[in-house]
Amino acid sequence: MKSSFLFTLVLSALAANVALAQISTKPSAQDLKPNTKTSFQKFSDRLKIGYFGVLTTPHFDDMEKGQWRNAAISPEYGNAKKGEQKNHDTWPTNMWNQISFNFNFGAKMNFVVNPRFMVPLTSSRDMKEPEDRALIMIDDMLIGFQGVVVSSDDKKFNLWIRPGMRLPTSRASRNSGNGGFGNTTRQLELGYNPTYDFNKTWQLGIFGQVRQWVYEERYTLARVRLYTAPYVQYTINDTSRVQVYYEHMYENFRRQESVNNLKPLFLDKWQNVMAGVSHDITPKFNIFPYSALI
Repeated sequence: MKSSFLFTLVLSALAANVALAQISTKPSAQDLKPNTKTSFQKFSDRLKIGYFGVLTTPHFDDMEKGQWRNAAISPEYGNAKKGEQKNHDTWPTNMWNQISFNFNFGAKMNFVVNPRFMVPLTSSRDMKEPEDRALIMIDDMLIGFQGVVVSSDDKKFNLWIRPGMRLPTSRASRNSGNGGFGNTTRQLELGYNPTYDFNKTWQLGIFGQVRQWVYEERYTLARVRLYTAPYVQYTINDTSRVQVYYEHMYENFRRQESVNNLKPLFLDKWQNVMAGVSHDITPKFNIFPYSALI
């Protein structure tokens, strides 16, 4: 009797589950209505907002001496004082920041707007320029298009490009390092990144940039930068990757016959080896601690 009751109870439960499933799968009148979105919802679905930040510090030997005046990553060569490293940045220890607004309008490439700014992280005695003393120093704003434009059939080879234009948005970005060439009107830029995946573990790529400074609406070779950074990536697991970069830069810096009677001359201005570990803390938050040998 007990076993008969248990068998009946199990059958009843199964029958109830089937009935509930049939009722729940039947679409309601509300479900049959078309899914309508407002214009703002459609716009926000296509918009991605991201943040990228770089902590820029001095060389280790300078930190041991308590010197925080010049950061060591950006290749603003030739401006360091006597006795300081040549490849120091012109700014003090800082956090360099970029906010990216990436809008997908249905084409192969997305429209991007990237405002950039710097936050000094040092005492006032290590600040050399009036602009350093600001809480936030606006750098420039890049507008352009970016996306993968070429892929192989097996998706192992991909070519990403970003043609764009940097607009000066502060006094420093308009005048910095210009000498007698006048204000910077804009900077034209082409970024590119071909990559090849040998397998799920190894990837080889080259990040490059061609950048032209436009002074007072003059489109010349007065200042042009050719930057390349070949790199290799080793994937440890789904969240961690080891990356090693070699940075190299040629630049013609303020040489133009029409201004100072100097012919454009591209010189080797910057070399750097950088290695670090890229780690995804969450699918939308990544950190990349690294060390550079300049």
